[in-house]
Amino acid sequence: MMINISMILHKHHKIPKHMGGSNDSDNLVELTVEEHAEAHKKLFEQHGYLQDKLAWLGLSGLISTAEIVHTLQTEGMKGSKNPMYGKPAPNRGIKRPGVGGRPKGTTWSAAEREMQRSLRNTEDYKAKMSAVYSNSERNSKISKNNKGKIGAAQGKKWYNNGKEESYFVDAPPGWQLGRLPKNHK
Repeated sequence: MMINISMILHKHHKIPKHMGGSNDSDNLVELTVEEHAEAHKKLFEQHGYLQDKLAWLGLSGLISTAEIVHTLQTEGMKGSKNPMYGKPAPNRGIKRPGVGGRPKGTTWSAAEREMQRSLRNTEDYKAKMSAVYSNSERNSKISKNNKGKIGAAQGKKWYNNGKEESYFVDAPPGWQLGRLPKNHK
């Protein structure tokens, strides 16, 4: 038994869901596959929405489902089409646990310091660090990446005003060249 594809009917949203249309019966119409493809082609030509272009090309058999999914995952999520576009990152300002996760000014307790020291003294840790720092390819990449770059301290000198010290290119008024003595408070 052969199925006549032109007899298969699709439900088409007169106002597409991506344009705010609903699933109400007055917004739905039954169309053949060809009519459905043509309806999305007209919508694409009128409004230029990617969803209509993909529906038209997919229903016409010009692109596969895999191509539709890939295009939606890449093109369909760029710029203002991304639901997070213009919104602040939900994790902005939240410190991750681990590296950098301590509030500024927090010091290690004696127990924490001892635990870290004991972890660094294990043979396993020493072997891992040795492998990292003796990797000539890694060291070469770091060296090449930094070649010719000027550091943040380039041309700066230590100055103090008798109470505090800082690093400047030129001394502010009332500051003199040099650091404060270590016992100065």
